Amino acid sequence: MKKKTYSREILIPELKEFASTYPQFAGLATGEGKFLFDIVMKSETFIQAMILTEYGMPAVTSVAELCFNEAKKKRTFKFTGRVKQFIGAMIASLMAANGYKKTGRKKSIIHRAYTRGEFYTKK
Repeated sequence: MKKKTYSREILIPELKEFASTYPQFAGLATGEGKFLFDIVMKSETFIQAMILTEYGMPAVTSVAELCFNEAKKKRTFKFTGRVKQFIGAMIASLMAANGYKKTGRKKSIIHRAYTRGEFYTKK
């Protein structure tokens, strides 16, 4: 058996960068939704989102279940439409930082809390 190593440099937007690009979500990212920011902004998330994108699926699928479950654990936190937009904005920021752009097309997501998500392509 051969052993191979795969490595790739992944850019992770910081809170300040995200807040300047998406000021409408800055309060959520620094406040009650900070736990979601910490879940999404990881190299592992990008790798999963990249693979899903290559298979023609919306990138947000990579964190939909995890974010939904973590939000449910917090009694005072509501998983609203705005929260889903916030998660989508974080995915958009992560994808853009790593050379992907929105296509303007939405695709179905197989998840109880989502119906559709943005599809990305390599720049």
